[in-house]
Amino acid sequence: MRVGLVIAYSGGPDSTALLDLACRLRDRGHVAFSSLLAVHVHHGLQDCAHEWAEHCAAQCAARGVECVVRRVTVAGRERGIEAGARDARYRVLFDMARNRGAAFVLTGHHADDRLETFLLQWLRGAGPAGLAGIAAARGAEYGEEGCDAVQVLRPFLDMPREALAHYVTRHGLATIDDPSNADTRFARNAIRVNVLPQLAAIRGGVRKSAARSIELIAEAAELMQELGVELLQWCTDGAPVDMLRVDRLATLAPTRQALVLRAWLARAGVEAPPRARLREALAQALEGAPDGRMRIRFGRQELRRHRGLLCLRVPGAAARGRERLVWRGEPELPVPSWGGVFRFLPTDAAGFDPGFDPDWLRARPLDVRSRSGGERLKPHPARPSKHLKHWYQERGVPEFDRAALPLVWRDDRLVYAAGLGADVRFVEPGPGRIRIEWTGAEDLLTSVSGARDGRGS
Repeated sequence: MRVGLVIAYSGGPDSTALLDLACRLRDRGHVAFSSLLAVHVHHGLQDCAHEWAEHCAAQCAARGVECVVRRVTVAGRERGIEAGARDARYRVLFDMARNRGAAFVLTGHHADDRLETFLLQWLRGAGPAGLAGIAAARGAEYGEEGCDAVQVLRPFLDMPREALAHYVTRHGLATIDDPSNADTRFARNAIRVNVLPQLAAIRGGVRKSAARSIELIAEAAELMQELGVELLQWCTDGAPVDMLRVDRLATLAPTRQALVLRAWLARAGVEAPPRARLREALAQALEGAPDGRMRIRFGRQELRRHRGLLCLRVPGAAARGRERLVWRGEPELPVPSWGGVFRFLPTDAAGFDPGFDPDWLRARPLDVRSRSGGERLKPHPARPSKHLKHWYQERGVPEFDRAALPLVWRDDRLVYAAGLGADVRFVEPGPGRIRIEWTGAEDLLTSVSGARDGRGS
């Protein structure tokens, strides 16, 4: 059933106030609140987590609101339990919104949450984007396909925690008390319990004045992000897909270079790197030898350079194992271990394009292998046989991508190399011939076709 709004419902005072107000607006006939879905994320981090899920289900049932409980496993503990739980929670919320056709997810974040986040980010040495912290509205940021139209709304962001606590008490709402919120070993709790009261004692109205500063920082961060995107368009113009031109990046001031690289990494789904790592990447990209090897890790990916272009690659996605294929006339054969398929396409009807004899292809199995070194291919009738290394260099295929391109052998003879084509000694023109294409490397081959025009330096 489609719903209008998804409500993040933990059972605590803030989300309980949010759910109660949404139900009151629904009961008063507000169209936007006519169809509600409460989502409780069971993180499994507390012994009483199961009881909390039951509490939330019961509270929703009493209000006539559908409640979905989702159990998650908190990953990414190297970033901290809080960050891992937050990521898992938002993935569930966006997934539920997408599946149920909801355009908005509502959360109970308030002004104190925003100030706590600001102070946490300040302690970590964050830049403007991090210091801007929690936004009143934002889109999906967790890599969920089909969630681009889903927006997170935080209607309480200008409201202090005290106001929500007063609302809960005044209406006698049942809430959950999470004992971990009092544990000052966690930085956020220490700020809430020890730091904020001291700041309030030093200066009255500290929350309002801090909120103004956060808004100004958020505006500055938005402007910087927009500038980074504009400069990124210029630095990728004429380059292959998902690659960055070093020559244009080098013409920018250092601060703008950093903006471009951050924008490019963000577009690729890479979490914002520390400043030191970003500086290291820029130094190697701009000051290293043009043909020097470059490999800098960003999360699961590596930043590499090839012929004046920067690109991101997933390490370990190179050489695969050996597979044997038996072709019986299928239009394609998948090769799961290589993450792609071989297509067997008929040549043009006139028979001018060379291709394999289909009976010859059927007669013996085909072996799919990685490069081991020393392989030779003759892809052009008027040119001699050469080592694959030379052909890939001529085609502009980066060295770090070559092992990800499969080779097809028949009876220990190399007949086809992805990215290069068939060996002309095994194909000939004629009607009914078959052309082989490797489609798993489609993005790579698109990049290669434009590499020479966009190499930049």
